[in-house]
Amino acid sequence: MLTARTLAEAQIYLSVITAADLDAPAVEPPLPEPGENLTEGPDAWTLSTPVGELTILYASEDAARRVGARFGLGVSSLVDAAQWAVVAGTYGRRALEADLAYHGRPDEDREAVELNWEFAADAVGEALKFLPDAANEAPDAAVWTEFGAEAIVDDPQLLTRAKLTDDLEYYRGTLEDFRALYDKSS
Repeated sequence: MLTARTLAEAQIYLSVITAADLDAPAVEPPLPEPGENLTEGPDAWTLSTPVGELTILYASEDAARRVGARFGLGVSSLVDAAQWAVVAGTYGRRALEADLAYHGRPDEDREAVELNWEFAADAVGEALKFLPDAANEAPDAAVWTEFGAEAIVDDPQLLTRAKLTDDLEYYRGTLEDFRALYDKSS
């Protein structure tokens, strides 16, 4: 049985594993529903999915929440580095579209804009975890899926420190700019 570090990582894994193409998840995975597809055990949840069962340890979820690590502590064993980079790009595109459409009106969903920027930044952070200290790119072992390998073929710079760092700065900076702009008008 596969183990996710957090419920959020389990959702990302399901999105990536069911993706029809590299541009976006084909279907949104079902949200964990206690009693439906999520069962509680003595030490962990078990998430039943169309691709098998995932275990999410309570201690892992709790530790990640305590330090604000949305997708978990340590390096993912479910989602490879290239998959994280693609996920970051997907959330980044969604964030940009939502940001450009947002005008600060009370009926608009500001949280959706912010969450997409946050998820994009967090996903880049997950990809960066695969890079050894002082390495300029992720090692070959950081990509173990066909999806990830195809992403590298499409964008050979995908897992370079320079690109990932630039993406991280862009996502965080744009989020800060968005908040600063709309906090003034609140």
